[in-house]
Amino acid sequence: MIDILVAHKAELIDAVLSLIVVASVVVAGTKTPDPSTWLGKVYKVVEWAALTFGRAKETGEPVKEKIEVKEVVGTTEKVD
Repeated sequence: MIDILVAHKAELIDAVLSLIVVASVVVAGTKTPDPSTWLGKVYKVVEWAALTFGRAKETGEPVKEKIEVKEVVGTTEKVD
């Protein structure tokens, strides 16, 4: 078994790299689905195959409300 792997290592490397490239194209070309759906779970596996995990890609979860910050109005003085 190991002899077969060693004899065909170039083909195996090509196959693995091709899988990564195809998965990367799919991840880059599609919108991230909601992670709680079955498609979201499949998409997570494709993201791992594309080596885009962690903070390398958006999560697909809805954006939470933004907090508004009030602007402070006043004067600034230069202190010597």
